[in-house]
Amino acid sequence: MKTIVKYSYQVLNLIILFFYFCFKIVQSGWIVGWLVLKGYRGDNGGMVEYAVQSTNPWHIILLFNLMSMTPGSLSIDLSEDHRTISVHLLNFADRDSFLSTSNKIERMLIRTLNAQVIINPTTEETV
Repeated sequence: MKTIVKYSYQVLNLIILFFYFCFKIVQSGWIVGWLVLKGYRGDNGGMVEYAVQSTNPWHIILLFNLMSMTPGSLSIDLSEDHRTISVHLLNFADRDSFLSTSNKIERMLIRTLNAQVIINPTTEETV
């Protein structure tokens, strides 16, 4: 009985993650589309380093790819120790929004996949 409850909990979390991620893709797509229509040339782009909370390799790969699928961001590199993802943002002024959204998506992935978590990660920002 516990396995049924566990898997139904994971499926529910996966559905919530799916719809949240779809909402964020549509939302950021509209923002990037608006920037293009306004003639934005990408002069305010920058790099952000996102500290990964999980140690599960599949979770890190999935998070890396989910970050790249969001319009306006592109995952560039994963550090040697697999704890930091370098991401290029089209608009560096939106870095706080990106970091909070990425953190929320990662927490949803952790809940869905029951990944191992590193305690107290830090997120560093660079220009």
